[in-house]
Parts: sequence; C-alpha cells; structure tokens
Amino acid sequence: MSSDDSPVRLVIPARTRFLRLARLTAAGIAGDNGFGLEAIEDLRVAVDEMCATLIEGVADGAELELVYRATDEGLLIEGSRPGTDAVPELHPVARELLAMTADDYSVHPEGDAVSFRLVKRRPVGTG
Repeated sequence: MSSDDSPVRLVIPARTRFLRLARLTAAGIAGDNGFGLEAIEDLRVAVDEMCATLIEGVADGAELELVYRATDEGLLIEGSRPGTDAVPELHPVARELLAMTADDYSVHPEGDAVSFRLVKRRPVGTG
C-alpha cells in the first residue's frame, strides 16, 4: 500500500472483545508497508490503548469506526465513536505506553463524536 491508496475502514462494536480486530488490521497494514516486528508490536499496543480509551463507558450498541491510512512516512490511524460526552482522560499508564509506542497521538471531540488520531512512523531504513 502506498500513500495514494484508499484508506481501510473498519467498523466494530465498541466492546473490548472486538479490539483484537483493530490490532490485527493495524498489524497487517503495517507489515504490508515495511514495518518490522518491533514496530508492528508497538503499533498493536498503541492501537489497543487508544481504542480502549475511546470505548470506555460507551452505551450498548455503540460502534467504533477506524480508518487506516498508509502515508509516505508510515501509518495514520483515526478512530471515532458517537457521543458528545467529555473527552476520555488517558490513564497515566496508557499515556506512558503511548509515549513509548506511538510517534504522535491525540483524543479530541469532533462534531457529535469523540475521536483519536494515532501516527506511527516507519523506522528509518525500512520501506
């Protein structure tokens, strides 16, 4: 996949047991784009932390939508779920894990949803 390919969209129930689908999708796309095993594992951890934060306390029946985009530098993943409630606070452990595994991340309100943005750059010398 290159930066001009279409994004991959995944919509899953906003429940913890479905987060493995988000992690597997991220790992597959990263592998196809030249990420090494360590970077893929970092990405899986980061995706899990961001998704878990976003779905904490959501109503039954809510969905989590993820959009994966390959870029020239690496991978951009955006997630959103419906709701105008307060932006969830990242747990200190999640913040620490994200600092170690992601290159950039944010959780923010976006219209009638709460969203996240996660960037993982391809390690230098790959891809």
